[in-house]
Amino acid sequence: MPNSTASKPNETIQALRERLMRLANVEFPAAAKSGAYPVRFNHCFLRIVYDHVFGTQWQRILPKGQAAYKQLNAEQLTQAISIGESIIQDPALCSELNKASLAYRGKLR
Repeated sequence: MPNSTASKPNETIQALRERLMRLANVEFPAAAKSGAYPVRFNHCFLRIVYDHVFGTQWQRILPKGQAAYKQLNAEQLTQAISIGESIIQDPALCSELNKASLAYRGKLR
């Protein structure tokens, strides 16, 4: 009998990617409109999220040439979603994580 769960990991990865992209393209911009966040654009929110998934500037970890969200494994995607959902709920946390992200990049004085 064939294993009917063989495609489950890919389906899970795809669902996680879709959730992260919904955060990036719908929920982050909607939250930013409140004016309570230190960043405005979805790529800035993603910078914060990705940097905290890796604990450093994410571009130092992931190879260039493919979107970051497509390179994350299920655990990393889950962590990214959790961080993203947390910063939507808490603008102060977003500010804190943004400062840390900027420090990873040498942009905080």
